[in-house]
Amino acid sequence: MVDSLLNFLHKPKWKRHYRWRRAVWNTLNRVGLTGLHSLPLNKRWIEIHRREMPFKLLEPGLVGFRIVQISDLHYSPVVWKRYMEQMLGWVHDLEPDLVVVTGDLITGGYRYAPRIAELLAKLKPPHGVVCTFGNHDYSMYGRKQLIEGMRRADYLEKCLMEKGLIVLRNQVLEIAPLRRMGKTTGEGTEPSDKLPTSDRTINPLVIVGLDDEWSGAIDAQKAFTQVNNNCPILCLNHNPANCMELMQYPWQWMLAGHTHGRQTGDHRVAKRFSGRREYTHGYYAVNGRHLYVNRGLSYGQRLKHWCRPEVTVFRLTQEM
Repeated sequence: MVDSLLNFLHKPKWKRHYRWRRAVWNTLNRVGLTGLHSLPLNKRWIEIHRREMPFKLLEPGLVGFRIVQISDLHYSPVVWKRYMEQMLGWVHDLEPDLVVVTGDLITGGYRYAPRIAELLAKLKPPHGVVCTFGNHDYSMYGRKQLIEGMRRADYLEKCLMEKGLIVLRNQVLEIAPLRRMGKTTGEGTEPSDKLPTSDRTINPLVIVGLDDEWSGAIDAQKAFTQVNNNCPILCLNHNPANCMELMQYPWQWMLAGHTHGRQTGDHRVAKRFSGRREYTHGYYAVNGRHLYVNRGLSYGQRLKHWCRPEVTVFRLTQEM
């Protein structure tokens, strides 16, 4: 009995237990016992969030295209391999056309770069896995140790690309409607500058992957000079704090992470940061555009019920 309980706590079967966990949580909420959410059993309770992603100028061949966003994996000594394997297995079962990872793939030493690449390579969406970087992918010290940070990020990129994953660091990827019929390379979709002219269509889905802001590696000007403004444009940007600064560029949707669903004034981070985040979790309409902030997959420091780890599934639609 005890062994079975311990095994469940360490290796929960998330799909089987979602309904009863939700029922237990709602019951605890009614009687004022929401503090039990801080237990390990609940901190790792994943939410699969589904929503439509409307685009102007979207080609009919891309309607229904499914993008799964994951973020802030923070693979490290405190985020265990078996947890990541279960979560990524669930992502695989969602049968996405494309997976995007919006930064903070690792937190730790160099040895975690090839390990996360190996785990992500097990995902096999038809259009590949697109990765952008966050502050922890450069180390935890921002611009103070830029040389070391660049060395770490370059090594992570090398490991990911060796496994056939797509890395965008102020770069652009085009997804053409005709490629949904299975016209892909053996290792995912190629960047647009490698596609033959005959394979291009009028309005591909343009994915702009920005590099990390905290380390100073972001270069939006460079990234968006490669973009055709007449196409539907999706921007991947780890930290949503600079959303307003990026309004000068023609993206329609922005996917971000970084926050883990928290205000900077919440819980233990209050001593390290000042001020409060404007965009913390979920969907925001910003000056007629769309911003979505994913709460991430790692399970540390999640004491609030709205901070549960998250996988987001987007279905592309035409915006009228």
